[in-house]
Amino acid sequence: MSDRVLWIWLSLACGPGSRAYNKLFASFSTLREIYDAPRERLMEVDGITDRIADALADKDLTRAKDILSFCMQKNWYVLTYGDKGYPKRLKTLVDPPVVLYCKGRFLDFNDQVCIAVVGTRRMTEYGEHQAYALSYAMAAGGAIIVSGMALGCDAMAANGALDADAPTVAVLGCGLDIVYPHEHRTLSEHIAKTGMIMTEYPPGSRPEGAHFPVRNRIISGLSQGTLVVEAPEGSGSLITARTALYQGRDLFAVPGEVGSVNSAGCNALIKAGAQTVTSAYDVLSEYEFVYPHRISVEAAKYAERAINSKSGQESAARRRISARPQLSTAAVDDGVISVTERTRRKAEEAAQVEAEKDDASGSYSFANAKREREDVVREQRERKKAREAKAADADADAAQNGAADTSAPSEVPITDVENAILAAIGNGAVTPDEICSKGFSPAEVMSSLTILEILGHVTAVPGGRYVKTKK
Repeated sequence: MSDRVLWIWLSLACGPGSRAYNKLFASFSTLREIYDAPRERLMEVDGITDRIADALADKDLTRAKDILSFCMQKNWYVLTYGDKGYPKRLKTLVDPPVVLYCKGRFLDFNDQVCIAVVGTRRMTEYGEHQAYALSYAMAAGGAIIVSGMALGCDAMAANGALDADAPTVAVLGCGLDIVYPHEHRTLSEHIAKTGMIMTEYPPGSRPEGAHFPVRNRIISGLSQGTLVVEAPEGSGSLITARTALYQGRDLFAVPGEVGSVNSAGCNALIKAGAQTVTSAYDVLSEYEFVYPHRISVEAAKYAERAINSKSGQESAARRRISARPQLSTAAVDDGVISVTERTRRKAEEAAQVEAEKDDASGSYSFANAKREREDVVREQRERKKAREAKAADADADAAQNGAADTSAPSEVPITDVENAILAAIGNGAVTPDEICSKGFSPAEVMSSLTILEILGHVTAVPGGRYVKTKK
């Protein structure tokens, strides 16, 4: 009995997006211990429901073995939480996927800069160009573009990366045996040739509406930053943006025309503190200090000068990408949408909202996950220090005068955990480590500090410390 079968069994028992995994990892030392545990022992784990306990008490591995056999027949690989190649950034999530079904070229996410590019399915000509051009330039500069292969901005982002002769990643909300949307069958074939298509849903899983918000946490979780290209208010892309903030990831947004319905969401994100993006440099410059061996800002600048909108449209047609719908920009911006179009649009938005060899020893220790999560937190600190150094150079005069950010905090409500961390900061300047010592996990601290800083509740000061923003 291999570990890979057990990981599939665990994923089937708990389900995609479950928060039970980390609770189990904290209570057991190895995967084999979870499998061997009787129902009574499982019910002792805080937060384990009767349904999950019943599923874990069922030790039948038939379906897990069938799934693994099917994947092997298809030449798909099953990447598990215990594999060396599993993305460390996903281990910082409160709900990590313990199994990822993958096809295409294997990519080592642990030494890459990944940028999630998301946006509305009903993009305008402006959104189409920005999704393509920015992704083309970022990919040429060394970043891996991650998207959901959805209609609209997602597809144009993937197309831009492909035109730059760079690998790109698509995360699905269904099984690998199902192409969704079906219009992107050719696009999916192109992605798999040089990049990767992945999902936590086992083969046979249909693309149900509830799968997409669960899928989106992987898109943002794989990536150091998430770029929102074009999004109206209420777009599913804004849910991905919020998820990115909670995960402690960087958030970027492309500004749009004032009054444009399709740009209202991006403009609101920028007002709330998301970093404004008008070129690939705005994104890649955040990571060139930590990943000088991966990122080339000069290559991205060169690529931007070479971008031709017509070539992007031609390659989209060649890959049979479903580009902008037959709805004029004026109709979108003016909000003049027919009942049929409005119904279709709401349905689409609802849908979006709503390896290594088998190791038969069962020796993977969950203590390893803690060290890997710490690696990610260390990376986040290094990036933050680099940003602080750049800000210190730009604001040298203000720093000498001891000026502090006196902007008023946002009125956006914060969670109980964020409130607790805000209280833990107190009236002094504290480091993330000092906050962790008060009972918070590194992932909670880093994600909460990011959100609190964007919303204006805390300010980063020299020395990697945080203070409450003066009102």
